[in-house]
Amino acid sequence: MRILMIHTFHHARGGDSTYTRSLSRLLHGAGHDVVPLAMRHPDNDPSPWEARFPPWLSPREATSRTQRIALARQMIWSPRAARAAHDLVRDTQPDIAHIQHVHRHITPSVLDPLNKAGVPIVWTVHDYELICPTGHLFTEGAPCERCKGGDYRNAIRHRCKWDALFPSAVAAAEQAVHRIKRVWHRVDQFLCPSAFLAEKLVSFGVPADRVRTLHNPLDIAEHPAGDGPGSGWLYAGRLTVEKGVDIAIEAARGLPGHTLTICGTGPEEPRLRRMAADLPWVEFVGFLPPAQLAERIRQARVVVVPSRWYENFPYAVLEAQAAERAVVASRIGGIPEQIQDGIDGRLVPPSDAAALQQAVAGLLGDDALAQKIGRAGRARVTEQRSPGAHVREIEAIYEHLATC
Repeated sequence: MRILMIHTFHHARGGDSTYTRSLSRLLHGAGHDVVPLAMRHPDNDPSPWEARFPPWLSPREATSRTQRIALARQMIWSPRAARAAHDLVRDTQPDIAHIQHVHRHITPSVLDPLNKAGVPIVWTVHDYELICPTGHLFTEGAPCERCKGGDYRNAIRHRCKWDALFPSAVAAAEQAVHRIKRVWHRVDQFLCPSAFLAEKLVSFGVPADRVRTLHNPLDIAEHPAGDGPGSGWLYAGRLTVEKGVDIAIEAARGLPGHTLTICGTGPEEPRLRRMAADLPWVEFVGFLPPAQLAERIRQARVVVVPSRWYENFPYAVLEAQAAERAVVASRIGGIPEQIQDGIDGRLVPPSDAAALQQAVAGLLGDDALAQKIGRAGRARVTEQRSPGAHVREIEAIYEHLATC
C-alpha cells in the first residue's frame, strides 16, 4: 500500500515524532511505500518530497498586528498545506492518509483534498488538540474541561495560550472553525494510544464509532537494559508547568545525597533553576540527543514522570521500563495503563511531593526492589508493546478502510 503520512515535523521532536518515525520505518520494512507531508523546516530529515512541503510557520516571529493576523489565518486553516496535500494525492495516488499532528501548522485543511479524492483517513491522536484550544486540557495549574460543549470563549477568559490574549483568541477561533467544518466527522478512524484519551474524545462529542484505542509500541531491541541497579534519579522531558518538574524538585529536598538529574529544556527552566539553587544534588543537563539521553536513563536507578496533566501514553514511561529502570509516575491520564502499581512501577497522586519523595526513597534505598520492578517493566514492554504486532494491527485497519 502507499500511505501518505502527515505530520507537522519531519524530524525528531517529542513523542508524536518518535511514534511517526517508528511507524514509517515499520511500514517500509513491511513492504509499504510511505510518502511524508510535513512543514519545510531546517531540521527536517532528507526527503525527496521536501519541495512539496508548505513553508514553516513560526508564530513568535510575527511582530506587527497585520503579520499576526495573516499568520493566524494560515494556522487555523492553511490553503498552502491543502494545496500541498492536493498535489501529493494527485502525484502519488495514496491508498490511505495517516494524520499524526497537524494543528496550527499544516492544519486540518488537508482534509479537503483527501475527502474530495476519496482517500480513507486514519488519525492517530497524540494529545487533546481535537477538543482543547491548547491541546492539553490544562490551565491555571490544573486539568481543565471548561470548553466541553464548544464554548471556546473560556480559552480567552483564562488566557490559556501562553497566558496572553491574542494567542488564546486565535486558539479559540481555531477550535470554533474546526467545529464548524466538522473535522471530527470527516476522518474514518481515530486511533488513541490510551483508553483514557479515547474516552475523553467521546465525552467531548467525537463519534464513538470512529474512536479506537491502540497502544504505542516500542522496539525492545533498540533499548538495551542498564547494568546493575543504577544510581540517583532522573526526569526527562519538557520543562513546562504541566509536567510537574517542580514537584520532583520539592521531593528532592528530602533526598540529599541522591542526585536528581533533569534532562530537557523549556519555558519553566529559569524558575526551576531558582527553586533548586540551594540543592547541589539537583543537576540540569539540558537537552540531550537521543543516544545520550538513553544512556543517562540506563545509569539512573529511578525515572520519574511527575505530570499534573492528563498524560496520554508517554514514551518517558515506555523507554524507562525498556531500560529496566524503576518508574515512579503520577496516577493520571493514560499513565495507569502503562504501570501496575508495585509490580512494574509505582504510581503516586499528582502534585503530591511527599508521596513522590516516599516512593522514590523506597527505591533508592532498596537495590533489590528497584531491580525487580525494573525487570518487570522491561518484561511488560517486551510482551505487550511489540512493534510487529502493532504494525499488523495498523495494516488491518488500513486494509479494512481501503476496501470499504
